[in-house]
Parts: sequence; structure tokens; C-alpha cells
Amino acid sequence: MNGPIDFDLDLAQLADIERYVAGAPDPEPVDPEGIRPFSYPIGDGKAAEGLAPGFQATALASLDLDLIPPRRWLYGRELLRGFVSVLGSPGGVGKTAFTMVVGLSVATGRSLLATEPLSPGIFQRVQKTGAVWFYNLEDPEDEMRRRIKAAIMHHKVDYGAIKDTVYVDSGRDRPLVIASRDASGNLVATPIVDELVDELLRRKIALLVVDPFVQSHSAEENRNDEMNLVMALWGQVAHRAECAVWLVHHFRKGGQAGDSEAFRGAGAIQGAARVMSTLSAMSKDEAAKLNIPDDKRRSFVRLDNAKANMGPPAEAAEWYQLVGINIGNATEEYPDGDSVQSVEAWAPPTTWGDLPYPLIVRILEQIERGPADGERYALGKQAKARWAGNVIMEMADKSEFQALSILKSWKDNGVIVEGEYRSAALQRRKTGCITVSVMKLAEMRQAAANYPSEDDESGR
Repeated sequence: MNGPIDFDLDLAQLADIERYVAGAPDPEPVDPEGIRPFSYPIGDGKAAEGLAPGFQATALASLDLDLIPPRRWLYGRELLRGFVSVLGSPGGVGKTAFTMVVGLSVATGRSLLATEPLSPGIFQRVQKTGAVWFYNLEDPEDEMRRRIKAAIMHHKVDYGAIKDTVYVDSGRDRPLVIASRDASGNLVATPIVDELVDELLRRKIALLVVDPFVQSHSAEENRNDEMNLVMALWGQVAHRAECAVWLVHHFRKGGQAGDSEAFRGAGAIQGAARVMSTLSAMSKDEAAKLNIPDDKRRSFVRLDNAKANMGPPAEAAEWYQLVGINIGNATEEYPDGDSVQSVEAWAPPTTWGDLPYPLIVRILEQIERGPADGERYALGKQAKARWAGNVIMEMADKSEFQALSILKSWKDNGVIVEGEYRSAALQRRKTGCITVSVMKLAEMRQAAANYPSEDDESGR
């Protein structure tokens, strides 16, 4: 040992020497004031008599169960203050347009995506109005201006009412990376986390939209430990700034709507998000069921809760329509200007929608007359030209799926009855057919007689 030996040791320092000799771990360093940041257990590890341990359990008796604040939902059941939500989809489905209109809903207090704006359902209701910050890490500022103008124009938003409460930034001008690699290659939080929280609090931001999520960090997406850190940092931002954080993410290849496993990256993302939703284009099967032409189906998108076990059927799903808006920025060089995507509420046609009693009576009368002299309609599609569903599809403009549903309902309720007849086209052989119940048809005619005419919109 070099230098003079210091014999002026207190008991705590002597205890450290004893532990060192016994092979115990090195203690925490002692600061200049001699204050030790951690205390070591003495003897059997029990706290000294009369002293509370540093890590204590909280008794239920200390919690007030009568004054529990409600969850601070911001928009529908999608965005919650103090928590992180994630929206995912394949590319080209309209994620950015959708989040833009939801954000403007929060900023204005108007439910812009509700089919009934004056009485919105719980999933499109603005629960709390507040400032919104759109931070797009992919598109330049010019593109963001185009998108927000399209949404403002299409939904007739008062620019003056939101110009000081909506904030728009591009990652191309100012990156937003909350976790990056240090010199040793370790993933660490960046100083931007504290700066971001300070700015969110200063501006009183209620909703921060980060699009896309993948560009907000330098982590390996498929490593749970690294994504745990990234999601924890975003959770800290939401908690400390008391705002909702909405991360816009991509699907993995082959990802399906309404499935939390569809999201790209490690499972830590799903575990840390308070809400996960998917936005997906209408499938061919859904288009057929809803009677939407195949070349139009990609204009319709559905929102599903990715943490639910299964999504609702097509008619009951939460649907939106993508629309192109000319933002009026034509120049001499570009006389057409730009058509920019926005999104609006859309209610799918229902099986029984636009099917009033007078039309039902006409359909049933045609079914009873049959397709030709001496021929009758049948219930099964295998009857081809004699299938009764053809009448419904032609006269009521319903899809094949809807026609099948209507026929099943009529059969179950005794409106139509299955039987047999001898078909002239089949050389008088017996084959299946349906007939319309005389009593049920009479009831339908009575209901049609009481139905307001098209010219009597006032109900007189």
C-alpha cells in the first residue's frame, strides 16, 4: 500500500473492509459528505427495529376506492391520455389520412368520422378537445401541408379555430429518434425524450401522432429487449406529458386485419400498447357480401381492434371511405394541381336497408309468378335461372350474399315454403320449388298500404 495509512475510519467503512475480506460485492461509493446511497442488510437482513424498510408494500386501506377518476379517453376507445396506442396496416391503405382526420376531430371537438356527427357513437366520439401535434418522420413538410389542407377542405374545418392548436413537423427537417446506439453499440435513450416532454407540456398537447413508428428509433424491431426499451420510452413520454401518443406502424408480410400478430416486429410492441388497431382495405369477399364492385373496393377501409379475439362481420364493422380532394393548388406549370387523399365516414349497405314494404311485396309477387309460364322459382342457387335470389338482386340491387340472407329469413319466418312441382322444362319431372305464403303476403300488403308514399315525405 502506498502512502500513509488512514486510521481515522468510521464503523461503516470498517464494515466495508470486512465485507471485502470476506469476498462480498464492492459497496456503492461514498460521497464527500459520507452519505451512502444504499444500506446493506445487517445480520439476518431484517430492518432495524422501529425503522421502515426502503421498499414497502401499499395497504389497500390507504387507497380511496370511492374517488377513482375515470380513464382519460381522448377519442373513442382509440386514444387515452397517458398511454400509447398503435395503429397498423399494410402500405397504401390510408393510415396517414385517417390519423389526420382523427387528429382534426380532437382539435376541433367535432366527430368528423361519425356517420351521425351530431350524435356520434362511442367509437367516433371526441371525449376531450385539445391541441394536436402531427410528427411525420417520412414525408416532407410540403406533403404534410397538402394532406392537412385536404382534410380541412373536405370536412369544412375552420382554419382560424385550429391554426394555433395544431402543430405539424417533418422528420426530414428535424428527426425524432428517442432511442439510438451509443459508441459501444448499446441502445440508449436520447436527450430528445426530455426535450419532447418539455415541448408537449409547454404547448399543452393532448395528442402526439408519430408516423411511422419505425423511424422513431434505431432498435432492432425483432428483439424484444430492445423494443421493450423503445415502447417504455414512448410510455414515459405519454405519462410525463399527460398526452395520448399514437404510433403508426406497418404490417408484417401476410398480416391480417384485426390480428395483433400482424404488426411488424417483436411481441413487446403488442404488450406495451394500451390500444392496438388495424386499418385494412375491403377484401374481395367483403365486397361481394356488401355488393361493392371489385374495382371500387380498395376505396373502403375498415378499422378493427387488434386485441379483440375476432372482428365483427362486414356489415357491423367500422368502415371508412378514402376520397380524393383537389386542394386548388394549380399553377401554370401544373394546371391540374394535386388530388390528395382524405377519409370520411361510410356506412355499408345493410341487408334490409332500402327494402321498404311496397318493394318487398313486388318481389314476393314476382317470385310467386315464377320465371316463366308453368315454372317456379327455387330456394337453392343450384337452380341457376330459377333461383329466387335473382329476383331480389335485380329488383332490390342486393348482393348474392344479401339475397341468400333474405331468402333464409323468409323461409325461417314462413314467408316462403319449400315444395315440389312438375317442370315443363324438365319434361314434367318433379323438382324443388318455393311458394309464397298467402297469409304472409296479405300481411305484407297491409303493411305496404300503410307505408308512406315517396311523394309524402312529411308523413301526412
